[in-house]
Order: sequence, then C-alpha cells, then structure tokens
Amino acid sequence: MSGCGHTPARPARRRPPLPVRKRPLPTDKALGLRRTPSHPAPRPRRRLTGRDDDGQANILLLFGLTLALLALTLLFVRVGAANDSRSQVQTAADAAALAAVSALQEQAARDIVNDVYPMPWFDEEVAEKRAEEYARANGAVLTDIRASDNVMGRSGNIVRVEVRGAVCQKELEEDGSRPWNDVVCDGTEDDVDTVVGNAAAIAIVRIPHPCGRDGDGLVCDGGPVTEVADAKRLIDVHLVDQEGRYVFDPQYVGGGGATVDCSSLGALHPTMCAVHERLQVEFPGFYLSAGGQRTEPGSDHHTGEAVDYMMAELGAVPTPEMHASAVTVINWVIQNARQLGVKGIIYDYHIWNATRGDPVGPWESVRRPLSDRGSNTQNHVDHIHLAAGDGPMR
Repeated sequence: MSGCGHTPARPARRRPPLPVRKRPLPTDKALGLRRTPSHPAPRPRRRLTGRDDDGQANILLLFGLTLALLALTLLFVRVGAANDSRSQVQTAADAAALAAVSALQEQAARDIVNDVYPMPWFDEEVAEKRAEEYARANGAVLTDIRASDNVMGRSGNIVRVEVRGAVCQKELEEDGSRPWNDVVCDGTEDDVDTVVGNAAAIAIVRIPHPCGRDGDGLVCDGGPVTEVADAKRLIDVHLVDQEGRYVFDPQYVGGGGATVDCSSLGALHPTMCAVHERLQVEFPGFYLSAGGQRTEPGSDHHTGEAVDYMMAELGAVPTPEMHASAVTVINWVIQNARQLGVKGIIYDYHIWNATRGDPVGPWESVRRPLSDRGSNTQNHVDHIHLAAGDGPMR
C-alpha cells in the first residue's frame, strides 16, 4: 500500500434476536364453551341453622365415659372397702385365737412352777374371756370358740375361734332416735339385719420340750422350772391351719400333780382307787399326769376300773428316765398283781393280762405285742394303762 494511512472498516455488530412471546391457548371459558361432566355432581346437603351433629355426638360420648368412670370408681371403692373389712376381721380373729391359747399358756406356766403338769390344757372360761377381750379390741365380736387335739380329745390344746365384724346395719327408727351412723354392734342385738364380715382362726399351745419328774419335782428341758417367766418360755403358742382330729371332751377327768387324789380321777372303782393310792406311796411322783374314769363304753375306763399314767406329754415319747420309771413301776405291779386285784397293764405296744393267765415275771419277758393303732397315745407309748377291779380286762 501507499504511504497514506487508511484504517480498515470494523465489522457491523449483530443484535440478539428478540424473545418470542408464546400466547396461551384460549380456555373453554374464554371461548364461551361449557364442559359437561359425565356424571352430575352431588347436590350439597342443606344444614339446619345452629345444628352440629358431630358436636352433640362428642358431648354424649364424653358424658357416657364420665358415667362409666364414675361407676368403676364406685365399684373399686366398694371392693376395696369390702377387702379392707375382711382383712380387719381376719386380724381380729387371729388376735382372738392367739389370746385364747396365750391365756392357757399363762395358766400352764403357773401350774408347772407348782409341779403340776397341765392336763388337760383347755379351760373354756379362761380362753373365752381372753378371746372376747382381744376380739373387741380389734373391732370384732367373738361368736364361737371350741377346742380339739390329736390325742383322743383329752388335751384340748388346739383352739378355734370365730368372730364377726362389729360393724352392722340397723333399721332407722321413725322417731329419729337412732342416728344414721349407729353401726357398731356388740353381739347382743336381736334386730341386726346385716353383719359386715366374719372370720375364723386356729391356734395351738404346747410344750415342745420333753418333761418328766425327778422325785416330786417337775423337770422340763433338762432342769427344774421355778419361775413363771421361765415356764412360759417353755410353752409354744402359734397359729395353725387346721383343727385337731378329735373334739375336746370336757368330761375328761385328770390330774397333773405329783400326787392326785382318787376324787380327781372321777368315780373310780374301790379296787382301782386302792391300787392308785398304793402306787403313790411306793412311787411318789412317777407320772406327769393321770386320767381316770370317762365315758368310754367297752373299756375299763367307763366303769372306773382303769387309770392312765402319763409318762410324757400326750402324743409324745417318754424321756429315757421316764421310760425307766415306767418299767420299774410295771415290774412291781406285776409281782403284786394278785394281792392288789390288778387285771392287766398296757404300755409301749405291749400288754400283760392277768385275767388271761399271763405269767408273772419281768415286763420284758411276760409282755405280749399289740398291733399298731396309729398314734403314740393309742399305742400306749406315752402312758401306762393300768386296770384293776372285777371281771376280765377290757
């Protein structure tokens, strides 16, 4: 190129294209068209002014639930009150039963200190008085008391009491003389309609330790007993689940002293009384207690021609010392049977019967075995049965 200057031309700037606005398609409404559905729409329900069914249903539901809860509350209160009443009455029964045997325990402790072995245990007057006292102290009334044992009805060391709650229902008087809250009954009312609660309990009193005699003195648990408190500790009392197998016989006659008069043993036959008195001279205090005449048809006891000399607690086993004493006494009786008018002896599963011609000699040599009759008392393990009088041994 020539030397005159020349600026080259710039390319023309291109503008971006303007955006194209899309116009919306016209709707049916814009076109004036009307869409017809295949199924006609349901007509709206008419509501009454001021009425709301859902609200009323909720109110009724809440009211029903409230009544149900109230009924359940009353039911639980009544059940709870009934259970509480039963519990209180049962507590009163337990207390009355333990009180009854505790009274017998105290009486027996005093006897032991005086060298008198308790035989029988049950004294209805003593037991009933204490049971009534403790039943009332626990809001109940004593309605029944009875004794039993497992030793042929001769001990009465198991006591059952029955009580009822002292709360009862009474009819109100028309003149208003009886307050509406007068619900305490003492057991003497004749017009009581409903009594709230009754219960029963059983308790036992016994000496779990072996006892015997050392001369005229009573020995328990290996030594003499001289204090009432010590004697009471030897005697056990507690609740049990069931009564004894035999109902206590209140006609049973017995004595627990080292020396017992014939008059304390019922209507003894003169020959039996004479033998008894002779034995007490020859062997003073050889037995714990003695039982004589009693209602027992077919037995020498029935006619007063037999005495039972207890060598141990009823149903128990004699100590070695008491067993040795029993054998000593028996041997003497056998040697003097003809002179004394003795008919026979039963002791420790064995019998010697003079009226059948059994020979005279040491007990171990002349005795004959008897079958097992089921208990220490029936098998004569705990006592000597001695018969004296007229006719054969029965």
